[in-house]
Amino acid sequence: MTRWLRAWLDPAAPARDGTPWLSAQQRGELWRAQMPMTPSRRQREWSNTHFAAYGYGWRLSDFDGEFKVGHTGTLMGMYSLTALLPERKAGFVVLINGDAGDARSVFDQALTQRYTRPRSERGPAWYADAIEREAQAPAASRAPDTSARRPLAPDELRGKLGVYRDPWFGEVALCARGGEVEFASRKSPLMSGKIVRVGPRLLVDWDAEEVDAEAWIDFAAAAEPAAFSMSKLDPDADFSYDYEDLAFARVGDC
Repeated sequence: MTRWLRAWLDPAAPARDGTPWLSAQQRGELWRAQMPMTPSRRQREWSNTHFAAYGYGWRLSDFDGEFKVGHTGTLMGMYSLTALLPERKAGFVVLINGDAGDARSVFDQALTQRYTRPRSERGPAWYADAIEREAQAPAASRAPDTSARRPLAPDELRGKLGVYRDPWFGEVALCARGGEVEFASRKSPLMSGKIVRVGPRLLVDWDAEEVDAEAWIDFAAAAEPAAFSMSKLDPDADFSYDYEDLAFARVGDC
């Protein structure tokens, strides 16, 4: 992994065959902002971050005024982190064989500031304590209260039940099952759940615990064929739940 980081930090360095593996221009394109992101409160308070964005497979931000490139990895209890400070030609990798998201955050902050703020009085213990205080504080969320949800009866979607397709995501079925309406993706088995009503709106209550960002469903008025869009229930949910990019149109019956 450290050899891989060195290759990113100095892409013009020749490989074994004597040719560069990546030009500076290519790296610049990969590290060019493609999607703006809102810096988190932690980033603003801990790192004095003013901008955050997503490039091609990399997260981009400023950390104490220095350009930082990195990404995390999380899979089945394994946590990782890759971080680069290109202007310093420095970087590091963290690999954790355990459920340790908070530890990863502490490593990220403490190791990065060894370069950007080496005389800081904030060490690993300070950041660990700060995370503990956050966990004990009352949760703040802009997500609306949906506790008054109720299952949607198939008759309430008369004329709208069927198979829908988004050009990128593929097909999903909105079909009656057991007196309720089920949302089921054909390509992504985890993306299935019951459609419930919350006041005047419809919401997908996902079956899988791994899908932790619920989604609104909004049918287009008088669309022919029927069509619907989706959006995050919690506007602060992770940006990777890009429901807003989907546009489903009805293509068949259940």
